[in-house]
Amino acid sequence: MKKEKIKVYLYTRVSTTMQIDGYSLDAQKTKMKAFCDYNEYEIAGEYEDAGKSGKSIEGRVSFNQMMEDIKSGKDGVSYVLVFKLSRFGRNAADVLATLQVMQDFGVNLICVEDGIDSSKDVGKLMISVLSAVAEIERENIRVQTMEGRMQKAREGKWNGGFAPYGYALIDGKLEVNEEEAVAIRMIFDQYVNTDLGANGIAKYLENHGIHKIARQNGKNPLFDAALIRRIIQNPVYSGKISYGRRRTEKVHGTRNEYRQVKKDDYLLVDGLHEALVSEEVWEQAQVKVAAQAKKYENPDESLILILKKIIRRRYFPLVERGIAFFDAYILKFLYLISSSMGASMSSETYFPFFFRCFTHSVSRYSICPFTERKSSSAQAAMAS
Repeated sequence: MKKEKIKVYLYTRVSTTMQIDGYSLDAQKTKMKAFCDYNEYEIAGEYEDAGKSGKSIEGRVSFNQMMEDIKSGKDGVSYVLVFKLSRFGRNAADVLATLQVMQDFGVNLICVEDGIDSSKDVGKLMISVLSAVAEIERENIRVQTMEGRMQKAREGKWNGGFAPYGYALIDGKLEVNEEEAVAIRMIFDQYVNTDLGANGIAKYLENHGIHKIARQNGKNPLFDAALIRRIIQNPVYSGKISYGRRRTEKVHGTRNEYRQVKKDDYLLVDGLHEALVSEEVWEQAQVKVAAQAKKYENPDESLILILKKIIRRRYFPLVERGIAFFDAYILKFLYLISSSMGASMSSETYFPFFFRCFTHSVSRYSICPFTERKSSSAQAAMAS
């Protein structure tokens, strides 16, 4: 009587980093199939996750489907084969918890390249050790990747991902895409020179038949308000390269939940690419963003934040991290600038190069009555 073959599942995973290192999906499968042939295992199913991180089992569709099939017992497998333990996961807690679930259903893990079999006592011990090592290695890869991207940003180069709308990525460098750039320039023009906000500009573009050109990272033909806000606040359009404006942070009290958080202390340098709008136009747009922001209960706080950003961009281009200014010091700085141009800044304040007032109907170089509320702070600044 012919002996029944042991049934197994093959699981392969690859991320961009591992593809570079040579652990392609095909290479993993070749090794595992050779192992199955040698041991006369029957492959009952193959599962693969391409371009998925090992930091968590969440988001790995094929992995989770494999686990469901194990729980249902539909193929009666005895083992899951992976090329290396790091392909199974790089989070020690996930690896051990998942392995325990598998063993509850009579399924063990074999790591072909590592020579590990979890059905043996020494195998489970090795998995505990190597999964912790894999997690440390993942963190090192993350840090090295971030450092590489930051260095590219310091050099004024685009540091990865799709090119922003209005540009094309050619040989790793941002080049103006004139077909798309028309809409970008119009968005800034309408935002700075009219009373329209993001929603109004979205309707304006739609009414004038200006649609977003479909590309790989966006098929929606319309410029929605959220996209317009992102465009207006993106310094890349003024010829700058930024890094770290948004950072991924772990949600406190969770294991694998993350969120993106906006940061003020980010890298900002002159880029190698051509700007689509002038720095003056971009700065005027940021002032309007601050004026329209409802995030701050005190409008003066919003004004101070935007002043920090503009002063840093114009007068401190070599500083990589944000500079903390207090209200009085910012007003004193503006006083010195305006005084050097022959302007007066006493109980009434001029903003000759920094502002266009969107709160009151005044000309660009006129006195803004909004600043009367800052007069006491200004006098205190000048006296210090």
